Amino acid sequence: MQILKVTPKSAEIERICGREVAPSREIHDKVLQILADIRQGGIAKATEYAQKFDGLKGKNIRVPASAIAKSAAKCPKELQKALKQAIKNVRDFHKNQMEESWLMEGADGVVLGQRIRPMKRVGLYVPGGAGIYPSTVIMNAVPALVAGVQDIVVVTPIKGEINRAVAFVLQELGIEEVYHIGGAQAIGLLAYGAKDAKGKTVVERVDKIVGPGNVFAAIAKKEVFGVVDIDMVAGPSEVLVMADNTCDPDFVAADLLSQAEHGSGFEAAICITDNMETAQLISACVDVQVENSPKRELLEKVLGNFGRILVVKDWFDGVEIANRIAPEHLEVMTAEAESMAAQIENAGAVFIGPWSSEPVGDYFAGPNHVLPTNGTGRFFSPLGVYDFLKRMSIIRYSEKAIKKNAKAIAAVATEEGFIHHAAAVLKRL
Repeated sequence: MQILKVTPKSAEIERICGREVAPSREIHDKVLQILADIRQGGIAKATEYAQKFDGLKGKNIRVPASAIAKSAAKCPKELQKALKQAIKNVRDFHKNQMEESWLMEGADGVVLGQRIRPMKRVGLYVPGGAGIYPSTVIMNAVPALVAGVQDIVVVTPIKGEINRAVAFVLQELGIEEVYHIGGAQAIGLLAYGAKDAKGKTVVERVDKIVGPGNVFAAIAKKEVFGVVDIDMVAGPSEVLVMADNTCDPDFVAADLLSQAEHGSGFEAAICITDNMETAQLISACVDVQVENSPKRELLEKVLGNFGRILVVKDWFDGVEIANRIAPEHLEVMTAEAESMAAQIENAGAVFIGPWSSEPVGDYFAGPNHVLPTNGTGRFFSPLGVYDFLKRMSIIRYSEKAIKKNAKAIAAVATEEGFIHHAAAVLKRL
């Protein structure tokens, strides 16, 4: 890996912070056309696209419960046990995020408050092309279930039959509505719903779409935002490891490669250290692990683009750079790991100490692995129960309260030029 001495103002930091995958105009136009086709053509058009791009055989776009059960039965017992434990861990963690409705009573019979309600119907995109992701189902569906979402709809492109681990998780979570469709067409199906030739609704639209997808799905999510809510438009995966001379360089190297293997070529695998000797040891370990990896070519591409070991003069600079990059995953492997982690303000998830490897968070620990990328940790949070809740304001004024305050309300309304706003309250005097 390339080793560079840097300061917070170095051009390399600017380059890392500015990385992105920019879709072509051609892809964007295709997405818009697909969305328009799905919106107008209903289930027939969705089925046509699924047959063309997603390997659907026949005309039944919904995956039968029997097919899910058949695949789930093939899931090895040991894997079933691991998936069940992961579901429990994620559920236990997310139960702590539940919000409660509240009311406050003021003078003159005024009651104000906030009512919390779950969304009714949520769509979950589960990738099925380059990889198989039962963890995606767990991380997106469990917080929705904890929030009280009534209907969870899954869309996924399927190769052959539905993956055994994905099927097992779907069955374990009680998710039955699954459609064999992917890409922009799947997002369109969720956002607009679909009717048959007679005008009968076959697929109801959802309130929110969550889950990662390919570039077509990502652009489509961005386009339908406003028609429905979305979780976020996720960029390439990233990890930043802060390591000093107390770290195990082999651990650091392994964790850097755990993100590099995602394979788009735009992943970031960054290490920050305060001494050159540690940097050289980590680089040597990376070289050995890459050399022996069946994914060598892919790893070399990623590390060549955004794989860097950054050497800083002190940890004041190191922390400043880390907060500026605001990585999706941030690991702290230093002598004073707890105190250094407390200085991190911008990150999707922070992993403290040598035993808290990033994949622990991806699959098992409990916190959500749907995290802000591309520096959006400055203002975004991990996916959680709160993403599936709606907050409604409650206002109840008494006759006494409106008579006391109507003239003040009308004065503000009149100043803004809204004479009928003013009249609406003054009529109550």
